[in-house]
Amino acid sequence: MGKTISRMAAGALCLLAALTLSPGSGHANKANDTLNMAVTDWWSTMDPFQFPLDEAAVFYKTVYETLIAYDERKHVFVPRLAKAWRRIDDKTMEFDIRDDVTFHNGDHMDADDAVATFNYARDPNATMRFKDRYDWVADIQKTGPYQIRIISKKPSATDLETIAYRFYVFDSKVLGKIENKADYGRVSGVGTGPYKIVSLDAQKMVLQRFDAYYEKSGNFRAPIKNVIVRPMPDRQTQIAQFITGNIDLIRNVTADTARELVKMPDTRITDKHNGMLMYVTLDALGRSDNKAMKDQRVRKAFMMAVNRHELAKTVIPGGENADILDGICVPADVGCSSSTKPVGFDLEGAKKLMAEAGYPNGFDLEFNVHESIKEIGEAVAGMVSRIGIRASVRPLPLALYVRLRGEGKFTAFTGFYPTNAQPDMDNIFDFFFDGNRDYWNDPVIQAAQKAGVQTPDEEKRALAYQKGVDQVNNMNYILPLADLPMVFVHTKDVKVDDNPLSPIDTRVGDFFWTN
Repeated sequence: MGKTISRMAAGALCLLAALTLSPGSGHANKANDTLNMAVTDWWSTMDPFQFPLDEAAVFYKTVYETLIAYDERKHVFVPRLAKAWRRIDDKTMEFDIRDDVTFHNGDHMDADDAVATFNYARDPNATMRFKDRYDWVADIQKTGPYQIRIISKKPSATDLETIAYRFYVFDSKVLGKIENKADYGRVSGVGTGPYKIVSLDAQKMVLQRFDAYYEKSGNFRAPIKNVIVRPMPDRQTQIAQFITGNIDLIRNVTADTARELVKMPDTRITDKHNGMLMYVTLDALGRSDNKAMKDQRVRKAFMMAVNRHELAKTVIPGGENADILDGICVPADVGCSSSTKPVGFDLEGAKKLMAEAGYPNGFDLEFNVHESIKEIGEAVAGMVSRIGIRASVRPLPLALYVRLRGEGKFTAFTGFYPTNAQPDMDNIFDFFFDGNRDYWNDPVIQAAQKAGVQTPDEEKRALAYQKGVDQVNNMNYILPLADLPMVFVHTKDVKVDDNPLSPIDTRVGDFFWTN
């Protein structure tokens, strides 16, 4: 597949050429300690319960905090809002909460805040996108001013992990005054983290370092004083704003754009492994109108027509550092294991399978794609066209993608999932195979998912999940394209550092000024 500069990159180049003939405004925000950023998918609320999505997580993970954190580099749990914890029995955990923490509004934090937040999260009347992340809790008990017990409905191997990654603590005094609790991140957004929300509206979000932050180890940090985040769903607008000096950093750019922008003086490119599982799902269950993917020969032919190494080489941003995956997980995910691999690239074999399945002349296919990786979806469509699959690429914004997926509209879909949100196989199986997200209904996968979540031993958990991952490969349900590196374009004054606790996560606290 030949390399071509996308229309977006070409437009940026035209602007770049013009700017080389006249002085630009330049990037001067280091002087006033203010980082300006652009994001694609905007949020009306900064709330990990209501809007637990990739771009928002870059920020809410430093605004709100959990009781404990997981050090993915050392594979141990570490204190955060709780200074100690213990397991009372196989369904009960006890946490000793710090007594020196204040919320951004000055309220003192204690056990009441954890109890109120957890009760809100598990309330059956509280609507949340991923409710099953919280409804496993049977009871929350306050056992002292700074001590709570969390009792689960049944033993689980992932209870501590879920608490570390999903149960953020809100201010109970503020939460109690809000009639619709889902408005917390919209009207208040009070947390305990190193950054506080100064303002949030449709035009921008302003974060500021919280000077009264209690944690001094450096694991949770706010190196830059002020961060201003603006919604720019149009990528070309982001590029233009960066070139003219109004934006210091943009993320998740296309490969072509990165290659061209790095030619600008004072521009730098940083790519990081970010736990992004990029994949193609195929509707084996026949939920969508097009039933072609019910035939395994067609699914296998589709996958055999996709050259994953070529995608990494040409269109995946940061593709030279992308891992070509053996299954539906990235190596850093707890329990990630497979004894098989996805079917390899074989164009002639794919054509033969299409003929055997009754499609010697191919068929028309609506190919849905996450909007932010449209170029990668277009490249996949170009590859499968060589075996007669005439794929019409349909880029989808996030909200529409969620709705259509749940309605069973996807015959084929290319997307990505941030496994760094909770890097565990139970989380990944939940994403693909729970509720209306399941396009396969496979008993082997269901059994593996059940066994994995009930097994505390990490080696045994990996073996349990391996059966499910192998089944996905053997049945050609999901093609893992690669891990999708996060590519940052930024000024020479900005440094994107490694996260202290995670090899696959980058948060706003990992952005520094260069010396």
